[in-house]
Amino acid sequence: MSSSGLAVRRRDTRLRYLLIGIFVGVFLFVFMTQRYKDDNNADAASFAGFDPGYIISDYQMGNYNSMTEADIQAWLTAKNPCDNRDYGYYQRLSANVKYIWHWDNGHFVCLSEERFGNNDNEIGFQYGESAAHIIWQAAQDYRINPQVLLVLLQKETGLITDRIPNNSDYRKATGYGCPDTAACSSKYYGFKNQIRNAAALYRYVLDNGSRYYPVGNNYVQYNPNAGCGGTVVNIKNRATSSLYQYTPYQPNAMALAAGYGTGDACSSYGNRNFYSYFQDWFGGVTKELPSIQSIMANMVRVPDESTSVAFEQNAFVRDYGWLGVIDGGKMLGTTGHNLRMEALSLKLKEGSGIEYRSHIQEIGWENNMIRDGGTSGLPGSGLRIEAVQINLYGEMAKKYDVLYRVHVENIGWMDWMRNGEVAGTTGQSLKIEAVQIKIVEKQENVNVEYAGHVEDYGWMNWVRNGELAGTTGQWKRMEAINIKLSGSVANNNLRYKVHAQDFGWMDWVIGGNVGGTTGLSKRMEAIMIELTNGLELKYDIYYRVHVQDYGWMSWVKNGEIAGTTGQAKRIEAIEIKIMNK
Repeated sequence: MSSSGLAVRRRDTRLRYLLIGIFVGVFLFVFMTQRYKDDNNADAASFAGFDPGYIISDYQMGNYNSMTEADIQAWLTAKNPCDNRDYGYYQRLSANVKYIWHWDNGHFVCLSEERFGNNDNEIGFQYGESAAHIIWQAAQDYRINPQVLLVLLQKETGLITDRIPNNSDYRKATGYGCPDTAACSSKYYGFKNQIRNAAALYRYVLDNGSRYYPVGNNYVQYNPNAGCGGTVVNIKNRATSSLYQYTPYQPNAMALAAGYGTGDACSSYGNRNFYSYFQDWFGGVTKELPSIQSIMANMVRVPDESTSVAFEQNAFVRDYGWLGVIDGGKMLGTTGHNLRMEALSLKLKEGSGIEYRSHIQEIGWENNMIRDGGTSGLPGSGLRIEAVQINLYGEMAKKYDVLYRVHVENIGWMDWMRNGEVAGTTGQSLKIEAVQIKIVEKQENVNVEYAGHVEDYGWMNWVRNGELAGTTGQWKRMEAINIKLSGSVANNNLRYKVHAQDFGWMDWVIGGNVGGTTGLSKRMEAIMIELTNGLELKYDIYYRVHVQDYGWMSWVKNGEIAGTTGQAKRIEAIEIKIMNK
């Protein structure tokens, strides 16, 4: 947590042990030129927008998804490809037993290639975690922008561009536990330890504020030397507070005028360099979170759904918190902005009767259903909701059905579910971004039942309402199917036809009859199913098939083709369900 950062502090005390005799002057010049030629880019630094009270925005400090692990690795490699191959130089450095340099495959190993073990987080491992992984994992765990951690490494120890880092550099990589007035604490030694402690400090201040440099007016010195003076700084946000808790000095006019270079004896450089590196490398250091109003205005929305029972809904969304109560039937949440839903709340406008629960990242399903306005999920935890179940209870369940669908990252809007069915995904690490819910009057009691005729098994047991008919993983062809409706409707409201091996599309059959063939060893290859006689105006019939070499194919509905034609692929299993429109 140095006052000066790289520009002054890293005069590299290791040289005092390396340089001897009459070669001191020449070797120092060569070393410093080689070592710092990528560090002191004074011309690149610009401080036109520098405000000591607003060095970085809260949004940028907490934008932890700004880079993937692969992005971080590629960026590190581009910044420093570890191309120093001066073996004689390595031999001269290695003569100093106080420090350890890592030489491998004909070159110095630097940060972009180094791996760090668990017991000695310093240097020279052929296995262990890469720097990119350690940085990315800390960013995810503490919800801190990985760009902030990369800049911190540079401004404290220059590790991003250092072509010959040693164990001492890694041991105090982010300067955590390294006060200006004392030696670094060994408690915080180690690259991973340094990264995670720094990220934890930033997150703590973002969440709780700072006792030492809180938002508001604070006297901030120019230098550890109190005689150098300082000024009152109006600290405008917690992210800037966290920088001052880490490095409690502001640059004076001489430090700002020097770019990346040195000012006078009263200059300090840590927060100056943090601002300049972030601005030069990533831009937008004080970029703010767009307003929720602007996001909503530029978002593709789905039409509102009519609901027979009025209810209220609210969602807690990453970065924005609770969005505000809106009426049921409207889309709840966001799409297209990579914002996870962390919690939701549902409440009937009159009376009680709605319950719900969430499948939460790292935790799984909540133990109990949440009822009537309670909070499901963990707002502010950074943990995404991955799936939901919504149900009605009591008198409400006797008269109404609740239907709901979710918008999931990388998938989009998924199918409508109802009355406690699972909407979303589990085990895929995908976040729910939005949900749409409606409550409708119960209509006819309609169920769909079906049985498959399968190779070697013959007719299998009847199943219903989305259950699996047939087999998977056994490479058995489905040869025929019988589908019927049950409840308060007749079978003549359903028809289906099968595409069979050697026959092609066969004739439509009415519910309760066989589609396909038996006793001929002919595979089913595709199927179409539809409701008729007005039932299609109230319900949709959904179905999907498990096909040879493809596995489960996408859900289709209302007469669309499920399966393949012209590819000689067998259907092995099918699932069918009926949903209210």
